[in-house]
Amino acid sequence: MDKRNTDIALTQYLESKRAKPQFRPAPTAGMAVNRVMRPLSKGRGGGSSALALGKVWPDIMGPRWSKISSPVRFVGSKDGHTLIISAPGPAAALIMAASRPIIERLNAHLGEGHVTKLRVVQSKMTATQSAVPKRGLSPREAEQLQDSLSQVKQSGLKQALEKLGRGVMLDRKP
Repeated sequence: MDKRNTDIALTQYLESKRAKPQFRPAPTAGMAVNRVMRPLSKGRGGGSSALALGKVWPDIMGPRWSKISSPVRFVGSKDGHTLIISAPGPAAALIMAASRPIIERLNAHLGEGHVTKLRVVQSKMTATQSAVPKRGLSPREAEQLQDSLSQVKQSGLKQALEKLGRGVMLDRKP
């Protein structure tokens, strides 16, 4: 047999013995939804975990309460999820008093009926959360600071040194 006839015979043999391609079912609807929802949820902290919720916490709680509270975890039940929030003592009671609007905002973000209850766990207040204002300098201290800066001629330098001096003197106070 010549080469051409051998190639034809080999091709006919392979075509008759070749297997059919594997049947692959159509992708599920969940896969299609996932392809659409993933890009949309990237900027919104997508997911229903407490960690993912931390990204949008200021939007949900507002600037006042988001500084002193944080989501801890979700506890699931048959009726819905309970969100556990950590907040310092007095704020915990106020957050519980405003729980209905908070649950509504959570469900607007996570989906209707996702959160049914809030539970606030009291935590210690950190130094950044405490709103104790620093008192200013006494008139005598301010006068001493101005006297020590009287030799400085440049106004920009004088203002910077005064600001630094006030900061140092306030930090030394109990």
